[in-house]
Amino acid sequence: MKFLNILFALSLTLFIACGGSGDNNEQTNQQDRTTDDVRTINVIGIDQMQFVVEENADGITLGEAFGADSLRKLVGITAEPGEEIRIRLTTRSQMNANAMAHNWLLLTMDTDAQAFSTAALRAKDNDYVPANMTDQILAQTGLVGGGETTEVTFTAPEEPGEYEYICTFPGHFSAGMKGVLTVQES
Repeated sequence: MKFLNILFALSLTLFIACGGSGDNNEQTNQQDRTTDDVRTINVIGIDQMQFVVEENADGITLGEAFGADSLRKLVGITAEPGEEIRIRLTTRSQMNANAMAHNWLLLTMDTDAQAFSTAALRAKDNDYVPANMTDQILAQTGLVGGGETTEVTFTAPEEPGEYEYICTFPGHFSAGMKGVLTVQES
């Protein structure tokens, strides 16, 4: 029995020393994804029902500050036609996901965002995305609760113009959880 305990301890030590933890693999995968030349915008959804970012970067427009963490409201994103963009959305909340969750949807240029948001209220079973309006979505993340992260990579439309992005969780669009992707030639 003593031999088995020693063997187990040695195996565990080797496993840990050789990087057998799933966390290390997760970190490596995250690093690999950020070196693929896709512009990544790390967006945070907060309890104040806003899209915010931690730092300024080229191609984004910021608004007012939120909280002690120096978070700034993400007002807009500028992209070139056909540019590949990754939105990585993290929800920061201590609330249950049924009470506070966020998603990020990029709508077609001619979509009425208010009407889309209103229709989303009746689509709880589909993560607040109206099934009969999916033709008006250019890109979308899933719905994520506190501490969760999701992402979507998409190609900006070829047609220059303004495309709204919104969160469809109930009340969030009305509270200002929205912005504009402006597609323009450089």
